[in-house]
Amino acid sequence: MTARNRAGRNIDMKNLRGFTLVELMVTLAVVAILLTVGVPNMRDFIKNNRLTATTNAFVSSLTLARSEAVKQGRNATLCVSSDQATCTGANWAQGWLAWVDLDADDTLDAGETLRVSEPLPQAVTLAGTQNSFRFNATGSVNNTDTLTVCDDRAGELGRQFRILSTGGVSLNSRFACP
Repeated sequence: MTARNRAGRNIDMKNLRGFTLVELMVTLAVVAILLTVGVPNMRDFIKNNRLTATTNAFVSSLTLARSEAVKQGRNATLCVSSDQATCTGANWAQGWLAWVDLDADDTLDAGETLRVSEPLPQAVTLAGTQNSFRFNATGSVNNTDTLTVCDDRAGELGRQFRILSTGGVSLNSRFACP
């Protein structure tokens, strides 16, 4: 049996090959198995990375405030900010500000902001008992606290870190969220 292609050449139909129904079904079964295994793992991978990124962003802001306090010999503060402009709010998940007190008046003024953090995604929580941390010129902090970073997977591992009186951070990456 022969046929002509678009160029007008004869094609021997016996030499043409395609997929059989069995090959197609096996391929679809393998794809279904891979998706069944891969999609839940990808979801956990993304959520774990979100927890790590949130922890890193907060610790980075703490470190920035502390280093600027030491570098400039002035107080620097990291505080909750619900509006990303002032130190207001009670929940770290609303966002935070890092600022250095250039005029030593204990008030956030224009030009003193070091870093602004946007609110966290709804599925992520960042909780602690303190609403602000003030670093002095030696890098020590005025109060200590233990903060937790969790997401919407109850009972799963979250991140926990403690702010030490020296201004350093002690990280405990294995924490069972409530």
